Amino acid sequence: MEASAIKKKKAFKMPHGYVVIFMILIFVSIMTYVIPAGEYQRVTNEAGQEVVVPDSFQYVEQTPVPFWNIPSLVMQSFTKQADIIFGIMIVGAGLEVLLSTGMFHAFCNKLSKACSGKEKWFIPLFLLLFASIGITQSTNKFIGFTPLGVMLAAMLGYDAVMGVAIVMLGIGIGFSSGIFAATTAVAQGLVGLPAYSGISMRIVAFIGLYIITVIFLIRYGEKTRKDPTKSVLYGVPDIKKFDVDEMDIQVEKRHYLVLVVFLVSFAVLIYGCLNFGWTLQENAIVFMWMGILSGLAYGYTPSKVASEFVKGAKGMTSAALIVGLGAACTLIMNQANILDTVVMGMASTLDYLPQLLKGPAMLIINMVASVFVTSGTGHAAVVMPILAPVADLAEISRQTLVLAYRMGDGICGYVQPHGGSLMPFIAAAAIPYEKWMKFFGKLWGMWVGFACILMVVCQLINYQ
Repeated sequence: MEASAIKKKKAFKMPHGYVVIFMILIFVSIMTYVIPAGEYQRVTNEAGQEVVVPDSFQYVEQTPVPFWNIPSLVMQSFTKQADIIFGIMIVGAGLEVLLSTGMFHAFCNKLSKACSGKEKWFIPLFLLLFASIGITQSTNKFIGFTPLGVMLAAMLGYDAVMGVAIVMLGIGIGFSSGIFAATTAVAQGLVGLPAYSGISMRIVAFIGLYIITVIFLIRYGEKTRKDPTKSVLYGVPDIKKFDVDEMDIQVEKRHYLVLVVFLVSFAVLIYGCLNFGWTLQENAIVFMWMGILSGLAYGYTPSKVASEFVKGAKGMTSAALIVGLGAACTLIMNQANILDTVVMGMASTLDYLPQLLKGPAMLIINMVASVFVTSGTGHAAVVMPILAPVADLAEISRQTLVLAYRMGDGICGYVQPHGGSLMPFIAAAAIPYEKWMKFFGKLWGMWVGFACILMVVCQLINYQ
């Protein structure tokens, strides 16, 4: 056979993140022609939340959404998600001013030299820091910290995916376990439980996810630090990275002023989130002031502050727009009236399972539901009133139901290309989706396996 006749197979290359999301949107559009339209009646409860009425489901006229309407729905989604989209850009802008002063470079450089040979012990420390933050806060509020995570990882000899993981998965551990998450209280209120009751198993969930993640990250980090060719990012161009040699910056007196601005800003941010329930919009305001004040404290002119501010906003544009694109998925399903049909169909499957598997099944139902409803609060409002009577009939305690919701909603967010918990983080570091999944896939399987085991335990002890 002649050489010219031999066709060389081309290696599969994962499409751009935007293309992946549009493929999902097209698939959902096709499903609107396949899945029957149906809906539950909705009422406003005493807390002012719109919830569904159990046993009120009925099929309605099919209203499919053609794929050519997707751009229109994307624009509507951008409008609805404007506070998050612009919030992410402002957070990135303020942080860019802070980073440009070299304060973090200088102190990270000093830290890395002091910790030479002990780098792996900082993985559990920083992971615990962000996991503790995630106990009360949602993930997308801390997208702006991605560059800091990548910088810290570079100084300690790790790759960019480690920097993203320490920040995002750290917060994800706290958020997924839902110890004091706002959505935990919402879900418990919807099923008639006292807010934040049954905390014991959520603490177990936190500890379990933390231990699993620490072990995984230490093993991966040490392996790639010793042999960079084993990194999932090896040879991948355009990854956000920091030249360690260029980060050999000495601490100056004005860096201490910038550090004070950062610490005070961070304290204000945490205090506001804990005491006033600040959203990303209020957080962005704090980052805006942090950027302005840190630039002036370092000696920048107002024009220099503005220049770095614009640079930072530009760098977060891709991450911000992904939020709007992903949220269009829910708009398509709502317009086609298929969301309630999907939830109703999943709930009916519990009747066919043995008792011990009903807890894990409830977890999986919530994981699937989170694919369709990416908002944690929206997920609770749609699913909890429907699943509460189902859980009662299946002899699943309502605390188990809430934990299944919280973990199902949480751990799925870090593999969904159309959600707001993953793509903005990896987009901020220019990490391709398939590389993230190559890194996180095994760990995600461990998270799911642990969550399923926890659900079985909840069933065995009749968790209340």
